[in-house]
Amino acid sequence: MSSSDKLSNKLSNQGSDQDSSEVSRRKFLKTMLMASSAAAIDWTGFSTLADAISNKKNFPIVIIGAGLGGLVSGAYLSKHGFNVTVIEQHFIPGGYATSFERDDFTFDVSLHATVAEHATPQMILQDLGIWDKLKVAYTPELRRIVTPNFDVTLPAKDPEGVKQALSKVFPHEKEGIYNFYTEMEQVISELWKRKKFKTSMMANLEKLTLEQWMSFHVKDPDVKQCLSIFSGYYGVTPAKTNALFYAIATGEYLVLGGQYYKTRSQDLSDTLAECIENNGGNILYNTEVEHIVFNQENKIEGVVDSTGKKHQTKAVIANCSIPILFNKMLPKRVIPQDFTQKIQKRNTSLSSFVVWLGLNKKIDHIKDYEIDLLHDKNYKYSYKDLDRADIGVTIYDNLFKGYSEPGKTTLSIICLSDFEPWKKFEKDYFKGKKELYTKEKERLANNFIKRVEQRLIPGLSDMIEVIEIGTPLTNISYTQNPEGAIYGFDRDMPHLKAKTPVKGLYLASAWSHGGGYTPVMMAGRDAAKLAMSDFR
Repeated sequence: MSSSDKLSNKLSNQGSDQDSSEVSRRKFLKTMLMASSAAAIDWTGFSTLADAISNKKNFPIVIIGAGLGGLVSGAYLSKHGFNVTVIEQHFIPGGYATSFERDDFTFDVSLHATVAEHATPQMILQDLGIWDKLKVAYTPELRRIVTPNFDVTLPAKDPEGVKQALSKVFPHEKEGIYNFYTEMEQVISELWKRKKFKTSMMANLEKLTLEQWMSFHVKDPDVKQCLSIFSGYYGVTPAKTNALFYAIATGEYLVLGGQYYKTRSQDLSDTLAECIENNGGNILYNTEVEHIVFNQENKIEGVVDSTGKKHQTKAVIANCSIPILFNKMLPKRVIPQDFTQKIQKRNTSLSSFVVWLGLNKKIDHIKDYEIDLLHDKNYKYSYKDLDRADIGVTIYDNLFKGYSEPGKTTLSIICLSDFEPWKKFEKDYFKGKKELYTKEKERLANNFIKRVEQRLIPGLSDMIEVIEIGTPLTNISYTQNPEGAIYGFDRDMPHLKAKTPVKGLYLASAWSHGGGYTPVMMAGRDAAKLAMSDFR
């Protein structure tokens, strides 16, 4: 009996009231979109829509925010002849997809890897005609996982190698490990190659959480840590992660590997911004949107920025946070009560605590790029007690030669963080009183550095030439995201649609489609296409 048949039988024995060979198309597509699969995108139609609108310049569009969602929307619309104005509160484009310089080092704010080889980002960039302007580096491995009990490296673009590596460390769970990843590969085959199986794995997994799926196959908590290692990318625990979502998002990464935009994520953002400007669009930096103007019929007629200028428009694409959009930029009368309630039910996602280090020497004894330093198997997920948090170490120079200046190394240490540990500093922080806040972030940073020094890089403290620390409050300062959220709303609820009940208002951010480069770029494309459809 195949792995999928066994799983289907187990689900049947639990009294599932759904047909295990079929999943509702609407629910399935929602899960695919959450997982950011390019298979969920209709890649046709932009030119046809644009050609049907003869007076495109009479339909000016304002985009709030030059994060990846806003940039992709602006690139599509300007490419097809629309009059686009992007209003960005920061002095550079990108949102979290950006970089900053400190002395001899250039640090990437957020990018570790996106899915490589013909996945959604590449297809969008090819669609826009700018893929050939970018260069990428491929990650040397999927992940290295280090705990007090084991040390294992998962190879890139090698599902069989991943199974073998984990089975070597956990021979008592070999069958479960193989079945878990085989089912993940089956999902990718169903999705991309349209292969037909006796039992649909996508239908089976749609009903489960990641925790339930893993428990069907393995019992060892250490193994579960490894199987769910990519849940950190999605900001939710395995108990809250949909199994099909995880299988698609992680399966594409498992099969295709990861890539990084050279030389930094800022190159991606800059290329998109140039696409907008080269096609006649306009980007206003260091400018905020004060409010959106509606006429007596509750139709959008303009946007007022922080200089007092009113930009005439019939449509707005919001790449900003939804809480700020609906609480500060829109008059209450235009927002349906049920939509307000839908938003109020949602919680913000986790934020991050990051330590960027510029080292005065090369780290030659480690060849891995991304390394997770985890606690023992009795440790439960915690984002409030950062002293005990799992941390990820990224050695950027292991991506490509020349990432840092000769003889130096660029490194980051990161953990996901709840906002709660930082809330007590918020008022003083924005009043410029940062003494206690600075003391706490430096204490935690030193804690993280010592942990890396003890378990991975001996002598790390003595190599540090530059250190920069980012907290949830840093994120608020640069992005205005409430609580410094890095994924928008928490993923424990379905995504919001790009088209809102407010006529002419569209959403294109992590707050609508979920966080991460790929879903936000998809959000930008979706919003642009919807706006064009409505203009037609």
